[in-house]
Amino acid sequence: MNLSSPINLLIAGIYFLLVVVLSFFSVFGVYVLVRYAQSRMVALGVSLLYGFFYLTILSASYSNLQQILK
Repeated sequence: MNLSSPINLLIAGIYFLLVVVLSFFSVFGVYVLVRYAQSRMVALGVSLLYGFFYLTILSASYSNLQQILK
């Protein structure tokens, strides 16, 4: 990732800011799901599944960011 260009630095900064905001809301959503669900086991299963998909998408988007900033 080449961050010497101001445009690349701006793109990376916006990306990381969006990741932080989305991660905060994801953690908050999982907390609410586990805390207030009728069945805690189902809520835990859904939360783990959501976490797996979220991390997979986050990994793919970071890989795309690295390709853009080359």
